Amino acid sequence: MKSRDKSLLHAAVILLFTICFCISISCSFAENGFSGDVDAIEKAADSVFMLEVYSYDNKQIAVGSGFVAFDSRILITNYHVIEGGAYVIAISDDKVKYLVSQMCCIDRKKDLAILYFDQETNTNPLPLDTDGNLKRSQTVVAIGSPAGLMNTISIGNISAFYARDGKDWIQFTAPISSGSSGGALFNDEGEIIGVTTASYASAQNINMAVKAEEVIKLYESWDKKTITRIGYMRGNQYPPITSAKNTEEGKTVWTTKTGKKYHSNPNCSKMQSPIEMELLEAIENGYEPCGKCYR
Repeated sequence: MKSRDKSLLHAAVILLFTICFCISISCSFAENGFSGDVDAIEKAADSVFMLEVYSYDNKQIAVGSGFVAFDSRILITNYHVIEGGAYVIAISDDKVKYLVSQMCCIDRKKDLAILYFDQETNTNPLPLDTDGNLKRSQTVVAIGSPAGLMNTISIGNISAFYARDGKDWIQFTAPISSGSSGGALFNDEGEIIGVTTASYASAQNINMAVKAEEVIKLYESWDKKTITRIGYMRGNQYPPITSAKNTEEGKTVWTTKTGKKYHSNPNCSKMQSPIEMELLEAIENGYEPCGKCYR
């Protein structure tokens, strides 16, 4: 064989090898799915929030997690995260803070709460799994804020399915701990399959999540109009305060330089030279709600 022919053959072999290698790598990435796609996980984390829950006297009583679904102003979490709270500060992956003082609906038995941001977030809603075709050993990715460590990523598998006392949970091995409650559990297609809810401290990697189908059922039961203050939770009935089309109410409040409370009415009591500010700013500055005009 001539030298030129040998060179051409050698080049062809190298080219074929390169093509096969690239195809192999491409297939490998495809097979890895969401759990192996770091960019997709980073993007998903933008829609997961760390939640700081506060009482009426502005004391932090809990830390948890939540994620945006259905709409850019809808926040999903566990009911036990917000129980006893008056409002929530939701902190995004890039450290932007949002006030959440309203809720759409809750289900204590399923341990679910659907909340409503007081202002637009422009956050992409995460997709929820609708077919419920889950099997043991499937890969899962959890995103939440265990121990207040914001948007920690962990990977594991579905271990089993657990149903008792009206609860239908996914058991999984991706590590979570206190603060992860209300976080997102993804399948390898990047869909939410559950809300991370509980972890057994006395056992290793036995963790539970409420199935996404329960979130969908609760959301579909909401009339898309009635919104209630988080602090007004009483039994299963909630006095409506506004509608989904008018959610700016409560965003602006009034204070005075020497006062320690914020007011929804600038003429409340004997306020002198009321100062207008955003509710979130008033809360962060330590003001407490006026018991007369702002409950």
